[in-house]
Amino acid sequence: MGFFSEKQIDNADDELISITRVVDFLNNRQLRNVAGSPIVENRSSAIQAIGLQNTDIFNSINSLSELEKERQQEIKHGQDGMFVILSDVHLDNPSVLDKLEVMLEGYSEFTPLPVFIFMGNFMSKPLSASSDGGKAVMSYFEDLAGIICKFPKLAKEGRFVFVPGPSDPGITGVLPRGPIPNYFTGALRSKVKHAFFASNPCRMRFFTKELVFFRDDLVSKMRRHTLLQPRQEEEGSTSVQRQLSRHAVKTVLDQSHLSPLPLSASPIFWQHDHALRLYPFPDALIIGDRVDQYYENYEECDAINPGPFTAGYNFVVYRPVGEVRKSDTTSEVEFSQIE
Repeated sequence: MGFFSEKQIDNADDELISITRVVDFLNNRQLRNVAGSPIVENRSSAIQAIGLQNTDIFNSINSLSELEKERQQEIKHGQDGMFVILSDVHLDNPSVLDKLEVMLEGYSEFTPLPVFIFMGNFMSKPLSASSDGGKAVMSYFEDLAGIICKFPKLAKEGRFVFVPGPSDPGITGVLPRGPIPNYFTGALRSKVKHAFFASNPCRMRFFTKELVFFRDDLVSKMRRHTLLQPRQEEEGSTSVQRQLSRHAVKTVLDQSHLSPLPLSASPIFWQHDHALRLYPFPDALIIGDRVDQYYENYEECDAINPGPFTAGYNFVVYRPVGEVRKSDTTSEVEFSQIE
């Protein structure tokens, strides 16, 4: 069913209508079973329907023949690719830094090295307005640079992508949001050759695969602003938290948008709204949310939450091409934890 909030388009009795009319339908208990989200289509169906050039946000593959050539390269070499994904990496917590060092040591001699995705928030508290606040943030990233530099191969060849969280320095309170300003990250960028400070959300292409990384507290926002509580499964089958996570994933994908919420709850920078759209579905949607880890496959889209690293030192290892079967590939998701 998913969450229902303002600013959504939904389906009631086979008619696409606005959410305000959906609520009128749902207030009538007899009609609850005929209301739902719009009909969705998976990525391959969307590409076939509207064409590759109209769906490739990177504008890097211009024809189906080029796509097929890239897919052949993916089958040959894609299994080498690995993403290590963490969320809520609080650099002002000494225990977090200790666990990061343990994790990085474990991957320091991998060939090829994985891509490390660090999602915010990078501090346990928002940036202080005092004169020392900015200096403190700079010192936290410098501490991280010192840990990475303990492993020369990682410092020279490793790729680190930093996706800002809601409370990280920069323009906050609006989506999409830009990278953490260079002022705070200069020490790390000078010592780690391939450190990239990205926007939120951040999109990547891995051969033919499109990956979207997004840091937001989606479940809590949707619970606060839903006009109707989603239907829960029978007691004992799945935890309530897991069910809420499923509803959140279904909502953003059904609405084809990362922020299907009222503007009062989630303001949008309209000139860049296209960065929040999810049509066609990406191959993987990685949401850094402050709830337990989860993995769902919804209409051939991998939806993953690594969970907050600061809570239990949890992270996710994602292989976009985990297994090759003739002319097709399947992904692999591994939940990990540092003891």
